[in-house]
Amino acid sequence: MRAGAALAPRAEVLPDEVTAVRGARWVATGAVLVGVLNYGYALALTRLLDVGAYAVFAAGQGLVVCAAAVAVVTVPWMLAQALARARSEAERAEAVRFAIVTGLAGGLVAGLVVGAVAARFAGAGTTAAVAVATFLIYVTRVSSGWLQGTERLRTLGLLTTTEAVLKLAVGLFFVAVLGLGPTGALAAFAVAVLPYAFFRPRRFHGGRPRAWLSTTADRTLWRRAVGVASLQGVVAVMAAVDVILVAVLPTDRASAASYQAAVMLGRVPLFLAGAVSVAFLPALSRRRAGTPLAGDALRMYLTVAVPLTAVAATVPQAVLDRVFPAGYAQVGTLLALTAVTGLALGAFALLVTFCQAVNDYACLSTLLTGLALYVTGLAAGWSAAGVLGMAVGGMCGTVTALLLLAVRHAHRHGFGAPGEHPGGRPMAFLVLAGLLAGVLALLRPLPVAWLCAAVGVACGALWWFFGHRSEPGRGVPAGEGRAADPAPGRPPVPVPPARSGPPADEARALRLLVDAVWRGRPGPATDAELLGALAVARRNQVEGVLARAYPERLAATRAEVAAATGLFRRNLTESTTRLRAAGIPAVLIKANLSGDYVYGNFDLVVPTGSWRQAQRALAGWYVRRESYWLERSTKVLLDPASGPAAHLHTAVSWFGIPVVPTDRLFARARPAVPPNGHGADGEGSAAWLVPCPADRLRIWLAHALFQNLTLDLSELLALRELLGPAVLAEARREAAREGWAGGGGRALAVAVDAMGRLDRGEPVPLPVPLPVGTSLRVGAEHSGHLLGRGRVRTAAREASLRVPLVVAKRVRRREP
Repeated sequence: MRAGAALAPRAEVLPDEVTAVRGARWVATGAVLVGVLNYGYALALTRLLDVGAYAVFAAGQGLVVCAAAVAVVTVPWMLAQALARARSEAERAEAVRFAIVTGLAGGLVAGLVVGAVAARFAGAGTTAAVAVATFLIYVTRVSSGWLQGTERLRTLGLLTTTEAVLKLAVGLFFVAVLGLGPTGALAAFAVAVLPYAFFRPRRFHGGRPRAWLSTTADRTLWRRAVGVASLQGVVAVMAAVDVILVAVLPTDRASAASYQAAVMLGRVPLFLAGAVSVAFLPALSRRRAGTPLAGDALRMYLTVAVPLTAVAATVPQAVLDRVFPAGYAQVGTLLALTAVTGLALGAFALLVTFCQAVNDYACLSTLLTGLALYVTGLAAGWSAAGVLGMAVGGMCGTVTALLLLAVRHAHRHGFGAPGEHPGGRPMAFLVLAGLLAGVLALLRPLPVAWLCAAVGVACGALWWFFGHRSEPGRGVPAGEGRAADPAPGRPPVPVPPARSGPPADEARALRLLVDAVWRGRPGPATDAELLGALAVARRNQVEGVLARAYPERLAATRAEVAAATGLFRRNLTESTTRLRAAGIPAVLIKANLSGDYVYGNFDLVVPTGSWRQAQRALAGWYVRRESYWLERSTKVLLDPASGPAAHLHTAVSWFGIPVVPTDRLFARARPAVPPNGHGADGEGSAAWLVPCPADRLRIWLAHALFQNLTLDLSELLALRELLGPAVLAEARREAAREGWAGGGGRALAVAVDAMGRLDRGEPVPLPVPLPVGTSLRVGAEHSGHLLGRGRVRTAAREASLRVPLVVAKRVRRREP
């Protein structure tokens, strides 16, 4: 079959369902790391603080967590939902202003309330630490909502992890070194949120200017904020009320501390539910009630939460005795109960998110009923059997509240269409989970055997959650691709139909791509093989070359690439013509004017001191301005109404670290000749400059070394044209002058070796990864060069960013 329609290109932007699943993995990764760090923090404090001081810390932490739980969902989730549904820049600007104002006001009120409660069991210093931490958490959650609403979930996951690392390091320093006790341990919460200040929402342009306080008159945003606060406030109270009650009720400190430690271990599912909710909320907010995506989210949560709950509920006492000091003898008995409570509470929180996503705030009455039953269970259990009875009553109350909400939700909205699940069916998964729990319970008398089984169960659950290559909608019959299920009044999000048949072999797809693109020898290919080659070509920015090798079968791709290239040339000409009219030259880097251009932006370097003037010169050309916090003083993204954006640089730099000096770049640059031979003024030269060959060679290598840590096929094609002896010699001299000749030489050797293997038809992974040693070496080499030139801050910046960059790129490379 040679149906050209079957080979029509998919949209480059992934459907938001897939974005939600992958985002949930990133946010959950952060949540798991945060949980591990928090538990490590709590365990360390059990040894650094006496039982009484630890009980004060745990109660204060419960207050902060309770207030933070409201802050985390009230301000940011309201903002995320507004950004997901907004149809104009004015609506987005209004939502951001409202979030900032309400964040400040809510933080002030919450800080005062939390401080008043903390004064009941803590001194003045500890009370002040709790109040200030609460206020700062509210204020900084605006940045969290901005990242969530724009679906920058990987950044959000990394940021939450950074917060936990800071809290651990600062808290242990305050307690162990400065001896500040529970006050220092709680003050670390305030310090840990400071990185959020680097991710402030950017300004939206559009609509008439309004005073900041006038945002409080927006009734729609108020209704949404009050509704979200009401729903999530109930969840927050349910998550923290037992920890606070056990601290203020008359009981011995050892029992209270045991209960609090058991609750912390049992609340892992709640963290996972929060991660899934954060990732899925923007996509769910664009859909009507009862969307199948809600079922995907719930199954994703249960897949990992149920096995982890089974592990937590069956921990042998011998293992707990090794972890906790002697004053925590009741943890083992309580943990079996609090683990079930945590599982039910996580599912309860996820159902509340489903209601919030479709503005079903009428479920508040059901939530309040569930909360009343939960508190009643806690009180009755306390009266009957103290701390142990409270754990039993809390478990019964949470399960009852979950059942009430689940019945209501099933009646009103349903849980979505059946999807793929471990074991193939939900019932099979439940049976499997029951068997796992039974096996772990039987192994409790054998701590070593239990530990091996528990590690296997936990790793299996986490592998399925983080590593299994499944996306929403798998299992849908071919030809019945699931629609994005839009909310009423909103346009649908197109999702391509599922294709039948097995995927093309990766090795065959690579061989087909290399023969057609690199060697210029397109061979016969089935539709499945050509689709596989097209997918690899898109990852390597050479889909246009492949399409021209198969012009009839990839006609749609040819048209797509031609349109993208035309928009690039138009935007490049328009922007550089404006700059030249303002007397500002610009050098175009990382672009081949004679070929295709399918990137979403292009890079222009302007002379030293002309960066802000260049932005003013382009003020009428772009409609949105963005900057990344690590590069806010060296690079800005200017987005026009259509087509690729212009990246305006002060230098050839990455993450604010200059590599190629701007003055030498301009001194050696040459006037560009546009592809049609006519510049902006009708003459033969264009309005922009291009680097000389030696600079072009170094910029491609530097881009791989300092940014991507890989070389894709389009970059190898560009490098192949620059490997003349004179160009290589000049490039080596300039790289030595710039302080990265060693790393540049190694990267060039990797590129040349890959080219030779491609010429011989040998298999090569595409894009070609640079060795970790090379990536680390160039960072050390270049930062040492900068340090020797007296640029201490820039050298420290590069040295501190190199290892995280290498780790992040390697993790991204393993993404499905």
